[in-house]
Amino acid sequence: MHRISKTDTKKMKTLRNIHAILFVILALFCSSCGQAPAKLPEMPLERVTPYFSEAAEVTTIDTSFYQVRDANGELIGSLLFSMPFTEEVKGYNGNTPLLIVLDAEDHIKNVILLSNKETPRFAERVTNAGLYQSWDGLTVEEALGKQVDAVSGATYTSESVKNTLAVRLKVYQRQLKEDHNDKPSFWKRLLGI
Repeated sequence: MHRISKTDTKKMKTLRNIHAILFVILALFCSSCGQAPAKLPEMPLERVTPYFSEAAEVTTIDTSFYQVRDANGELIGSLLFSMPFTEEVKGYNGNTPLLIVLDAEDHIKNVILLSNKETPRFAERVTNAGLYQSWDGLTVEEALGKQVDAVSGATYTSESVKNTLAVRLKVYQRQLKEDHNDKPSFWKRLLGI
């Protein structure tokens, strides 16, 4: 019978730790893959004018959001689509995709429920209860900190809307932070991206 020495035990523990670290790195890298499309499709101006009547230009920012500018080139707002960033957030019958409209100072102008598979009467209860207006006028930071009650009789749908909004706004914050941070993150430096 072969006995395992203390040195062999330490080597095995070290190898297990290295494997665990590599697994975590791989999992983090792979979880960021597929989080967003390679590039957002162009946004036609006519889709923006209901929210920004003075819009003259729409610019795709990376894979994350759209910026809207007036005829003078001044930023007048941004459009955030929750999908694909919120694929894991589910309501009663699936996702509750949102369009979040921000003004130039990142105050929420509108939160709009997009095409979804929720039961129409539950979606209507959420709309009639004024849930989407709960965040109007708030900054991204204020919206993330605001406690909003679920809508009675449409709890799954309203909780999904709240969670979808929170997840998407956090992604937006990270995107802005990365855009304003000249130094690449540890993971970007490690992976050479």
